[in-house]
Amino acid sequence: MCGISIAINTRKQSVSPEQIKAMNDKVSHRGPDDEGFFHGDGFAFGHRRLSILDLSSAGHQPMQRGKLWITYNGEVYNYIELRDELKSFGHTFKTGTDTEVILAAYAQWGTDAFARLNGMWAFAIYDAEKAEIVFCRDHFGIKPLYFTAMDQWFLAGSEVKQFTVFDDFRPKLNNAVAVNFLVHGWLNHSDQTFFEGVNELRPGHFLKYDLKKDTFSIRQWYDLGREAQPVADSFDVAVKKVRELFIDSVRLRMRSDVKVGACLSGGIDSSAIVSLIHKEKLANADFATVTSCYEDPQYDEQKYSDLVSAQTGFLAAKVFPNLNELLDSGDFDRMIYHQDQPFSGATNYSEFKVFETARKNAMIVMQDGQGSDEYLCGYGEFYITHIRELVRSLKLGRALSLIRAKAAHKNTSFTAELKSVMRNAYVYRLQRRVKQLGAGSAYPWLADRWKAIANESITSYDERDVRSLSITEIMKSSIPYQLHSEDRNSMLFSIESRLPFLDHRLVEYVIGLPSAYKISRGYTKYVLREALPELPEPIKHRKDKMGFVAPDRAWIRQNKDRVRAELQQLIESTDIFSDQLLQRFDRFIEGKLGYEPIYFRAMAFNRFCKVFNVSLN
Repeated sequence: MCGISIAINTRKQSVSPEQIKAMNDKVSHRGPDDEGFFHGDGFAFGHRRLSILDLSSAGHQPMQRGKLWITYNGEVYNYIELRDELKSFGHTFKTGTDTEVILAAYAQWGTDAFARLNGMWAFAIYDAEKAEIVFCRDHFGIKPLYFTAMDQWFLAGSEVKQFTVFDDFRPKLNNAVAVNFLVHGWLNHSDQTFFEGVNELRPGHFLKYDLKKDTFSIRQWYDLGREAQPVADSFDVAVKKVRELFIDSVRLRMRSDVKVGACLSGGIDSSAIVSLIHKEKLANADFATVTSCYEDPQYDEQKYSDLVSAQTGFLAAKVFPNLNELLDSGDFDRMIYHQDQPFSGATNYSEFKVFETARKNAMIVMQDGQGSDEYLCGYGEFYITHIRELVRSLKLGRALSLIRAKAAHKNTSFTAELKSVMRNAYVYRLQRRVKQLGAGSAYPWLADRWKAIANESITSYDERDVRSLSITEIMKSSIPYQLHSEDRNSMLFSIESRLPFLDHRLVEYVIGLPSAYKISRGYTKYVLREALPELPEPIKHRKDKMGFVAPDRAWIRQNKDRVRAELQQLIESTDIFSDQLLQRFDRFIEGKLGYEPIYFRAMAFNRFCKVFNVSLN
């Protein structure tokens, strides 16, 4: 895993060594093992290396192959298979790196090579013959890539903060992005960032920059909706295929020349990865796990993670995040600086502490369970969406059977579950729509001008059925932020995080399966549960889904004076919020109003503006 820097001068002037070095220095945490540069005519590449495969100097970047140069962040897990295929075309290799394989693949197939790669990446390839630079990002955007054009510069890199080393760059707030975060909690749902004029290359896209004309175009090379075609396999066949794909995904992601570990929450996803690694004998003797724990049982999953540790015998490290340290230690501002944006809750701190603990235990590569909920229907909204699609298809008997099974699963009555479904599937949706039409009544704590911006910025997603909801959550609404957070928290500690559930082959196959394979007998992720007999039974048949959570509201109550002071400062220093923000906060503290996520979001937003000295637009 690495950090990349690209600077193009549109006036054809040389990029100074100091300029590209300054960009590199901003992401030194992403690559502490090596540094390299390449200077072309009016542009420069920079690279910071975290050595994972072929730890020798042969993996130094930027790397050249013929008339091609690359600066690359990521891992292509099927590089061995691709290398063998490329040898049949006459290619020879000097290193054991996946970097050299990417260059050979691009030389052989051009941009068609991207679809042959299985992994996570963001890279820039300079083609001297065509005088162009091609920037590319992986299927789901696991690795980041940002760009901005200003005056005499086109800049690109792994993190936005790299652009701040240029005098021409002025951090200015993107109002629409800020409001969508404050109102909805949306993060990374479009190509725009919190910095006006800074964009991210979206997942499954590439950007081609013409160095002669100083123009660029962006094209999509991967379309999940097109690739995830309906699957007609029987349920038994699907169970077998899911297991085969999952095993192969984990196997590929265990390729490493450094120590590998895993995040273990006690939920199905991380437990599945760790249990499978043990069952298939994929780990070395030094393999270990890290679990985030809380003293409050509402937020703690130790009893489940302990089952996996006992069954596998893997070393298990535990960390107990103390949210009070988030304010006292300076970690809050440090995290925001590394995230390049505010974050919406203390869950991010739990993730931060997991990777900090992993690094202390010398784990350089970590397996993690992100990604499965969005296509294996792990969230409650998928259950509701499936009920709605059954009702629309007039399959009322199946809908009622599913509700009855859910009631039995939850140990509640059929009538109570039916009422719950009606509220979530229809009543609450109607109420949200009415609030949206009510000119900002859903967010009274915003000042009037910002209510108007919020109303103009509302984005609607395609969520008409389970398939559409999965694609939306993977490509737009859920996974992009999770990947952003995971990348920044892991790379802050110079750790490569790998996500077996986001192997594109597995994602495409499962999305194509009937909804009933994923939501059945009161369970979500049903096909996965059946595909993993090695899962401890209490985890396989868990009735509760905790997720990766943290006690936000309890922490805010404990620190009410400090939080209130920050909210007061934010109201006084900006025109974004009305006095109702404090009034509602006081009522929450008094127990007269429920908790609202805006309190944490506003505090994080306030600190973001200070950390990056962002001017409000």
